[in-house]
This record gives sequence, structure tokens and C-alpha cells, in this order.
Amino acid sequence: MPTPQEPMQKPTIDFDTNPTVPTSEYDEMARIALPGYEAMHTMALSILKSHLPKTANLLIVGAGTGMELIRYSQSNSEWSFLGIDPSANMLEIARTKIEQHNLSECITLQQTYTHELPSTPLYDAATSILVMHFIPDDAKLAFLQSIAQRLKQGAPFILVDIFGKKGTPEFERIITYIQSYWEEMGRTEANIKEMLATFEKGIYPVEEARVYELLQQAGFTNVIRFYTGIWVGGWVASTC
Repeated sequence: MPTPQEPMQKPTIDFDTNPTVPTSEYDEMARIALPGYEAMHTMALSILKSHLPKTANLLIVGAGTGMELIRYSQSNSEWSFLGIDPSANMLEIARTKIEQHNLSECITLQQTYTHELPSTPLYDAATSILVMHFIPDDAKLAFLQSIAQRLKQGAPFILVDIFGKKGTPEFERIITYIQSYWEEMGRTEANIKEMLATFEKGIYPVEEARVYELLQQAGFTNVIRFYTGIWVGGWVASTC
């Protein structure tokens, strides 16, 4: 498996200071901004269940406000989780939710980046949902390598991100579709302008072919796309 470079994995949007996306509103905004958000998590969970035994240890990269952690742990009482995120505010919300649901015994939270984790233990599975598109293209490979290095051989990995090539006619049409979708979701013209401005400043999507290339270079195989929500894709792969 490739040895990871020393990566620059800091997000281009700081969720602790960014006024456009307050952490307290992140869950609601994600459901509006990302078509099929709830269904995507159900699909990801079903894929993990099909791969994993009754007892498993999962790494959740970009744990955010904890929605993913709570949903997965409620469905699998014998799975254990490490949720990592660089945002202290996000993790504070997640910690409150976890305590409210009495899930502290099976979920551990840590404010860190993947490449800063120790090389052991190795995990049975990992997810990176709506994280990598915040990382510039020249640092994406190191990010994926840092995850692959912390997984057991054959472990499943769920990756979900905005994808496409900015500036192309195809992607411009997709932006038109997503604007229309946001309008249907009740967003005002001012809201939509703010969301698009955030996208232009701090989101770095790549074409699907590049996603496959990066996953393979990082040490993953058997890549399959399982979800598309206009401009968001979801892929499952496994470590070599």
C-alpha cells in the first residue's frame, strides 16, 4: 500500500469561523444543498452492513455534527466508532447529541486530521462523506492515502463528494440544475447567491474519472458508484 505524503488536509472553509455556514445550521443546510442527503446515508449504511460483521470498528472522517455517527450506531449496537473532525464547534454539537442518545460508550470523538492519527489500530471500515471536496486537488491523494493506511486489508471505504469539472459546459448546466433544485427547496435568491459564492471560494470538485484515479493510487480497488444527487456522487471501494 502506498506510503502517504505529509498532507495539507486543512479545509478551505473553516466551519468554526465561517459566517456563511454556521455550525448550528449545518445539518439543515446539508439537507437543502445536497439532493438525496438522507437517502445517501441510508445507502451508505446498507453497504457497510453488507460488508461488515456484527462487531466492527469504524473510522468516520469528517464526523461533523454527529448525524452519521448517531444513525449508524443506533442501527448497529455492537459497532464502535472513532469520529474525527478539525472543527471544535462541530464536535461540540456532536458530543451533545451523542450524550442525549446515550451512545458515549460506542462513539469516541477526536479533534484531529486523519494523517495525525496513530498507525494503529487498523479499522474495519471508514467513511469520508462531504469532506474531500474541501481539499485542493494536489492534496486529495495524500488525504485518501492517510485513510487507506488506517484500514485493514479488504476494508470497505465510503466516499461522498461533489464532483465535476468547474468551468465546463456540462458543469455549468449542473449548476443550473442545482440552483433550480434549491429554489424548489425554498431558498431565496440571496440564499442561493451565498451558497454559490461559498462553492466558488472553497469547494474543489474533480471529475469522476479523477475520483477513480485517486482512489486507485491511494490503495483502493473495486470502486463502484452507488449514489448520484445531481452534483454529488457516492462511491464504495475496498483496500487492496
